[in-house]
Amino acid sequence: MTTPFNQDDLRERAMVSVLNLEQRSDRGRQDEDAHLDIDWHGRRLRLLFELKSAAVDGDFGTGRDTGIGQLRRWANMHFVFGWFAPRDNVPKRLWYGSPAMMREWNRQEQAYLAPDLALTSLLPDLADKDILNQLLGHKDVYTYDDLHALMKDHWNAKSALGLPNRYITNADVRRAAKPADCLYSPEVAMQAVRDRAHYLLARGSTVNNRKISRLYVMSRCQEITGPQWALNLHRAVMAALEAEPPRR
Repeated sequence: MTTPFNQDDLRERAMVSVLNLEQRSDRGRQDEDAHLDIDWHGRRLRLLFELKSAAVDGDFGTGRDTGIGQLRRWANMHFVFGWFAPRDNVPKRLWYGSPAMMREWNRQEQAYLAPDLALTSLLPDLADKDILNQLLGHKDVYTYDDLHALMKDHWNAKSALGLPNRYITNADVRRAAKPADCLYSPEVAMQAVRDRAHYLLARGSTVNNRKISRLYVMSRCQEITGPQWALNLHRAVMAALEAEPPRR
């Protein structure tokens, strides 16, 4: 019995190898799969790549929980699509998709998410005092424990994002050095309710493993032929840059 095909690190590494791409050791889940450093008209460019693989004749998955932020990042990235036979780490066919080639697909995916994003933006502001009272009780002053029960770690400091500890900065009745000693007005508690609602809705404003159809790839992208995969990718990339120069 043939094991169902799944994209995995072996296929990704195979694509990186045959295309002479590079990978950062510290890249995270939301970062590029690989990159290519090239010289273009005296400029040194680092092009970021997203690598997608599938079984021969299959469509290409986008992965779990793809949201508007990921789509916006992908809008400026280069794609490579590869077909593989089961348990075979040599690509059968490869295609290159420049940002221009992938633009229509990206636009369609952003349009698909647009109604969800509108709800995410509009619904939190509908939270009122009745909802606040149901969640945190009717009080003149709220404690850190009250707000933390709702917000969890959402208002904690996040140095990577440049965000301070908002349990401290948002304290308007009593601001202290320690969040546990801070006190808050009903207005700040209401803002906490709305912030939490927006956060929870935004987490759900994603799509799960939407497909990039093989028909789109075969009709819009450029096939890269072997055995000189890397050379032919480089030529395709240079042609794409000439057709649509990157912004400075």
